[in-house]
Amino acid sequence: MSDSTQISVHIKITVDPAHAETYLNALKPVFTAVIAEPRNTFFEVYQDEQNPGVFKLVENWTASVEYMKEVLKKEYYEPYRATIMPLLLKPLEVEFYTRMPGNEWVNVRAGIYPDRS
Repeated sequence: MSDSTQISVHIKITVDPAHAETYLNALKPVFTAVIAEPRNTFFEVYQDEQNPGVFKLVENWTASVEYMKEVLKKEYYEPYRATIMPLLLKPLEVEFYTRMPGNEWVNVRAGIYPDRS
């Protein structure tokens, strides 16, 4: 896999719903650091409405899985891990997907994120 590969990382986090705000507060500095990474092209955070302690992080990268494993070792993850590990009700679930080649399976509607550039 070359560094020009488009990958999507999906991470499911399950915490006690009473700690959802604590989790989001721990995530915010990591979110800010990740979106500043030059190879990160997309990052959204989802919350399960039926289970408010369940979050899904979806990150897209122009990078290899090997590169991503190195990113996960960066210092900005240390305080995040220290805060969230005791909050977890289940182990983290991490999945890597490779984007389909070409643009046949891509669509992003203009204006979907009006407050973002």
